[in-house]
This record gives sequence, C-alpha cells and structure tokens, in this order.
Amino acid sequence: MNPHRGLLHHMNINVSNLRRSSEFYRGLFTYLGYSRVDFSHEGEWAFEDWKRWLEGTPHEISIVQAHGDFPYIKEQRRAVGRHNHIAFCAADRADVDGLYEEVLKPLEEQGLCEIEDPPCTCFEYNDGYYATFFFDPDGLKYEFVYTEGYPEYRKEWLAEHGSQSEER
Repeated sequence: MNPHRGLLHHMNINVSNLRRSSEFYRGLFTYLGYSRVDFSHEGEWAFEDWKRWLEGTPHEISIVQAHGDFPYIKEQRRAVGRHNHIAFCAADRADVDGLYEEVLKPLEEQGLCEIEDPPCTCFEYNDGYYATFFFDPDGLKYEFVYTEGYPEYRKEWLAEHGSQSEER
C-alpha cells in the first residue's frame, strides 16, 4: 500500500478573529512540530498556513478569518458542517503532560484557551487511553492523546478483520 494514500493532506479552520486565534494556534502547532509557512492578517482572505512534512507528504492546517457575518455565528457542536473535535496523536504520556503544562495552561491564563480536562486516563475508551481535552478561542474542541498498547491492539484488529483496509 502507498503510505501516503488516505492521509489528511490539508484542512481549513475558520475562526472569528484571526489575530486572537493566532496566539492559540501558534502555541499548539509549534508544539506539534508544524511551521508557519505563509500568512496574511490583512484583507478579506486573512489566513495562516501551518505545515509539517512526514515521509514526503505535506500535512497542512490553515486558520482562516471567517467572512461577512459568519464570525458572529458561535460554534455549535454537532451541527452540520462543523467538526465535533479533532484529536492529535501524542508520542507518549509525557508528551500529553508537556502540551498541557507548556502550552495549554499558559494559553488558558491568557484567556486564549479553555481546558476541558487536564491529562487523564480515559477508561471509557480503554485502559491505555491518556488524553487532555481543550477548546480554542471560538470553542472548537481539540484533544491530544496517547494510546498505550496501540501496536498490540492494531495486530489484534488486523488478525480479526484482515488486512484488506491496508492493501488499498
């Protein structure tokens, strides 16, 4: 299987105030290894592009100033066309703790982030699911998660379901 097939290439996140949200996303994306590669804070198409490369594939996330009256429409979780939440993978539990201590807590003190849950084991998912949950300045929900034992789980899943999904 081509290792690039099906990976997320890019996505846009619309925000109500690009300058305010920029501080939140700068902290988050820099911690996650993204670099700001382009931006314009002026005009109708104000944006910031954040990118990282993995095995020759670009992964880009853009934050974009919402247009017209749209900045005044508040986030409605589970509404059509809105994301419920986005979860980023952590390297290990210490990585989750690091984001929380180094990025999220300072952003929350500045009023640029709301922490829903500090790092914890989420037994409702599985015993090795360790995550922190938080919101950006517009109320968009994010998660940073490490799943202990994932390689073993993956092997069990493939044994049960076959490898068809990996061969496409």
